[in-house]
Amino acid sequence: MKNIKTLTNNKTIDKGGDRKRTASVGLTQSDTFTALENLQESQRLPSINAINLNYFGIEQCLPGYSFGPFRRTSYLLHFVKSGKGVLQKNGDLYPVGKGQVFLIYPGEETTYRADEDDPWLYAWIGFTGLRAEDMMQHAGFSSTHPVLTCQNMDDIMETISSLLTVKELTYVNELMRMGYLYRIMALLICDNEQLDETDLTQEDTDKLYVRTAINLLTSPDHPQIKVGDVARAIGISRGYLTALFKKETGLSPQEYQINFRMEKAGDMLRSTENPVSAIAEELGYVDVLSFSKSFRRHFGVSPSAFRRQKVVIIRENEKGKYISGNPL
Repeated sequence: MKNIKTLTNNKTIDKGGDRKRTASVGLTQSDTFTALENLQESQRLPSINAINLNYFGIEQCLPGYSFGPFRRTSYLLHFVKSGKGVLQKNGDLYPVGKGQVFLIYPGEETTYRADEDDPWLYAWIGFTGLRAEDMMQHAGFSSTHPVLTCQNMDDIMETISSLLTVKELTYVNELMRMGYLYRIMALLICDNEQLDETDLTQEDTDKLYVRTAINLLTSPDHPQIKVGDVARAIGISRGYLTALFKKETGLSPQEYQINFRMEKAGDMLRSTENPVSAIAEELGYVDVLSFSKSFRRHFGVSPSAFRRQKVVIIRENEKGKYISGNPL
């Protein structure tokens, strides 16, 4: 029996135990609001990355515009070009005005509201990634210090304007978006970066262990490398490496490696015509059936069904018509 169901802007069809899915990215453009949403659906670069762009946009808010209370699944930065308003979280109010930026953490319930007489003109970026928390700490944010004055606001807004010009879902545009994202982070961190890079703390050393392990686990030169091999190469126990990994990424080394391989497999299925068996072998799987089972657990579809999937842009001219998991 065929079962059809719609999930927000994605259409999923179950037939014969498999699924055919059309995913969407939302592009909304109006006189006061421009946004590109749900970018994780079109991502070709591995999603387990230092940082990943999920959505971004710019808006001239209406007087008194308010959003929340709501919990985000990603980090969200708002850069205030002009106007003023207030951020509310944990019962505290934080005034935010021209030249300032405020951060919302994943899982944090917040409400923010534009001023009635002088509403915000702001831009935003929503992002996730392995180094996202670390970058925000370098910029000077914390859960009790969510608002900063940004000395590089003009450069950041210019970069976001450039980001808004690369809207199509091409591989080149994805690379350009990532480049602009890194530039925004660098400009933001420049305001606060006072670290002495010559003095490594134990925390810095632990993070270096994790970065080294990631490089080994994802190296194309060693597709069948095991977690135990990585721990021995670094010179620490497997248990200690696992503890550090979970602290930094929320995953065990094995989970991270599997997720990376699956994301890489997804990229290869989209961008090449290589047989599934060849992709499995290149990623270190000696058994294509084992690879297919892992792929289905990760994506919910078989490799062949994934290859047939399409990602489309849904274009709207009014804010709120496109529905995503991170409403704006």
